[in-house]
Amino acid sequence: MKKTLALAIVATLAMSIMATTLPGATAATAPVVKTGNCSATSSWRLTLKKDLGRIEADLEVQTATAGQKWVSRFSDNGSVFGRATKTTIADGSFSATRFATNQVGSDLIKVRSVNQTTGEVCRASAKF
Repeated sequence: MKKTLALAIVATLAMSIMATTLPGATAATAPVVKTGNCSATSSWRLTLKKDLGRIEADLEVQTATAGQKWVSRFSDNGSVFGRATKTTIADGSFSATRFATNQVGSDLIKVRSVNQTTGEVCRASAKF
């Protein structure tokens, strides 16, 4: 009985150590959320989180006017990984989500969005 209990304790400890040292077995990374103002009256929110080994980049822009077209470009460490053309909905907002390959080391995600009606520019960025 004592031998079985001792083996169970050793096995549990071994699994705990392996879970904290094996690649991919680490705890989930918390999302990164940044906010800011655009060049006129709009504001932005950029959320970055892990998604099946990739980085999900979700940009939300809040404006005062519905029906305006915005063009966005997403980049990771300087390389473009996505583009989006969105029109603001009734509340004056839009959102766009794109997925980047998770680079070795830290990722600097930048999104530049331009209002095609007014020329207003939003520059969002966050490290992940």
